[in-house]
Amino acid sequence: MRMTRSLAINEVLNNHQLCEVFLCAPQGGMRKSNRTNTLTLISDKTKLYDDRILGEIYHYTGMGQTGDQKMSGQNLTLAESDRNNVEVHFFEVMKSREYTYRGQVELAGGPYQEQQKDRDDRKRLVWIFPLRLKDSKAKFTKISPLINDQQELKDEFEEIKQVENLPIPHTEKARLIKARIGQGKFKKLLLERNCKCELCGVTDSRILIASHIKPWSESTNEERLDINNGLVLCPNHDALFDKHLISFDEQGKICISKTLSETVRIFMNVNDNLHISFTKKQLNYMRDHFKKIKLIEEK
Repeated sequence: MRMTRSLAINEVLNNHQLCEVFLCAPQGGMRKSNRTNTLTLISDKTKLYDDRILGEIYHYTGMGQTGDQKMSGQNLTLAESDRNNVEVHFFEVMKSREYTYRGQVELAGGPYQEQQKDRDDRKRLVWIFPLRLKDSKAKFTKISPLINDQQELKDEFEEIKQVENLPIPHTEKARLIKARIGQGKFKKLLLERNCKCELCGVTDSRILIASHIKPWSESTNEERLDINNGLVLCPNHDALFDKHLISFDEQGKICISKTLSETVRIFMNVNDNLHISFTKKQLNYMRDHFKKIKLIEEK
């Protein structure tokens, strides 16, 4: 017996309908059905695994959410699908609870291992299966990395915004928010653009800080998500920048507060010859920062 009815390419099902067609279990990303002799693969873009498309080949992550994945169970079924006569059908989930049918797939090469993080954020070995669609007219959905990045940023900042509602002093709240930003996607995206301190060149990512040019507390939600509203700085330079003791003019030349003594300048590694390069979009944020240091100096 095969699937209970045929499906059109790009047809969207809910979970109940998918189970009815393949007579499979209602959960899991790899669902084997002995009654229909099928293996249903689900690539859920809203969840854990790092599935990706290279050319026309879909690199699909195997089953297992914690620890190293084993070549057993459904992983073994998929690995042997070129000789065990099991039909392999592929779905993508772009929106929660909507399963879009892409068609039958076959192995495009042997399975291989790579490192990914599990649901506890620990590194582990996973099995990756290169897959090819059997129907030449069918297509996988190629998600723009920018879309994924923006969604991750939104999810991350929704969690950070909860800190704003905590009944704690403002200074402690600001410290917690800055720490959370410095550990997540915002910092990762900034490091992809520039993996060192904008001023001194320190490259150790463990101590580099993702600093908002326009402070979090003064930014709109859109500005909070905008990596153009960010700089990568070492702890010393971040502290000075955060307190408006240094800023930068439209040419990127440093402006140092007159309140900083020569001794402090030496120990904090700032001098009048320093400058940074920034984009036009960054400049829009930097103008406001620069105005603030000038206003402070004039008081």
